[in-house]
Amino acid sequence: MTVPLFTSKTHRLGVDISSTAVKVLMLEKHRNGYRPTAFAIEPISAGAVQDKTITDPDVVAGALSRALSRSRAKTKHVVMAVPTGASVSRVLNIQNPGNEFELEEQVRMESDQYIPFPIDEVSLDFEPLHSRLDSQAKKKKAGEEITLSVVMAATRSTNVEARIAVAEAAGLTVDVMDVESFAIQNAFTEIIAPGLTAEDRAQPVALLDIGANTTTINVFNGDNIIYSKEHPFGGKLLTNDISLYYGLSPDEAEEKKRNDTLPDDYHRKVLQPFIDNMAMQVERFIQYFYAETNAGTIGLILLGGGTANTAGAIERINNETGIRTRSANPFVTIGQGSKISAELLANHGSSMLIACGLALRSFDQ
Repeated sequence: MTVPLFTSKTHRLGVDISSTAVKVLMLEKHRNGYRPTAFAIEPISAGAVQDKTITDPDVVAGALSRALSRSRAKTKHVVMAVPTGASVSRVLNIQNPGNEFELEEQVRMESDQYIPFPIDEVSLDFEPLHSRLDSQAKKKKAGEEITLSVVMAATRSTNVEARIAVAEAAGLTVDVMDVESFAIQNAFTEIIAPGLTAEDRAQPVALLDIGANTTTINVFNGDNIIYSKEHPFGGKLLTNDISLYYGLSPDEAEEKKRNDTLPDDYHRKVLQPFIDNMAMQVERFIQYFYAETNAGTIGLILLGGGTANTAGAIERINNETGIRTRSANPFVTIGQGSKISAELLANHGSSMLIACGLALRSFDQ
């Protein structure tokens, strides 16, 4: 089954499958921006998704069905994403692209050098960065070459097929398959960036998405990602620390952490050391950026992901790095919508960056 990686023109539900939960979100246009109209997070049993690879489709499909029911979304059409680490993306400059068929063939031939697995095992799509009419307009002389810049994205077909199978088992249709990094960029440029001041954007902005197992740092200069890297650090480390310190199973530790039912010494003995470690890790990620690029000094850190709401984390990272640090909760800017709890959005909004970027695909032109 072929699913476009980019194009979408109708209203759809963004579905993000992480290692610990299924997150669904629908947005609608509201005045000069957006607001959420459907929102739900449903936990996934441990092991059903490992390193963002779906290993138990039935369990994930069940969680998706429950999330869909809780969200009360009216659509059966969804946008999903493959993990950034399981995909390849490049900007390609195609000379004299010709017709649609010729352009596709040229993109495939050009992409082959960047894809580390057999091309016949790949789902690949691309999108021009400007229309071919623009390229034609720039042609000044007869016989002058035309260059069309396209962004290409590719992943193993099995990554796409696994997500389609989960969606179909939940009674849904996947209309668009995106890439997680593109979704985060979409959420930043469309929702988060417009709420930043000119001072905030005068220097590069680092957006960190701290998940269960990995942290992705994306550094923006304007609306463009100038640096992106995944690091092996996430909120699951806190669950492991709780499990070891109190002699609990990982599932018990996760439940008690989520419900805030741990002993009185938890904050001092377990949580604070984890927050200290998180701050040092973020400082290390920033130093990697400085060592690997020459793109200026970061002036603002935006903290997203499920671990971003850990009490005291933002302040501790601010102090450790010496860089202004804020939450990357997109709903601070766009509001809550009439049917969605403000408390739910405040507590979990920062973990919805990918789902938010996917939901925005409904409004692509």
